[in-house]
Formats: sequence, structure tokens, C-alpha cells
Amino acid sequence: MGRRLGRWLSAASLGIAVLSFASAALAGPAVATRWQKVTASEGACLQKAEDTIRRGGFGDLERTQQSRYGSLDDYTAAIRCITSNGLAVFIVSGPSRELSDRMAGVLFENWK
Repeated sequence: MGRRLGRWLSAASLGIAVLSFASAALAGPAVATRWQKVTASEGACLQKAEDTIRRGGFGDLERTQQSRYGSLDDYTAAIRCITSNGLAVFIVSGPSRELSDRMAGVLFENWK
């Protein structure tokens, strides 16, 4: 009986460990956001977005029609210029919610 119980406990422990790991893996990246009112043209906003991302330490700059992106280790930053609504939106995504939030705050401060 003791041997069966030992095997069962080992199997249960392994199952719990696997489920814990799977839950963490499925949680996905943390995402932090900020926004700022803008009055600049779309071109000026996008240029400021590039400068802000670079000053934040992000590299590998990518461009789309309304956004600029950069990466730093496991983190991605994006600044989207929605000048038709007078907004710039700051987004940082990565494995740590705390670090993503701090990085979004850095972008927001660098924008000023």
C-alpha cells in the first residue's frame, strides 16, 4: 500500500508541476499601455514616435502606416499615431508585467 501511495503522490506532483508550467506558458505576454493627446501632423507624430522608441533603448525599428515598433530583448514597443483622433498610443509587451509597465512609462516620459 505504501508503494502505491508513493507512486500516486509522485504522479500527482508531476501532474501539478506540468499544469503549473502550462498555465504560465498560456498566460502570454504582459501588455502595458499609455496614451497622449497630440496636435501634430501624422508625419511629425511618426517621426517623434521613432525618436521616442530609440531614446527608450529599443532597436530594430519597424514602420507601418500609422505605427512605429522597436524591440529590446523579449520586449516589443509600439507607438501608434491616430492623429485623426488626436492621440498617440504607447504599448509595450513582454514577459514581465512590471517591466512592461515601466518601459511604457519611459516611452511616455520620453515623448514629452
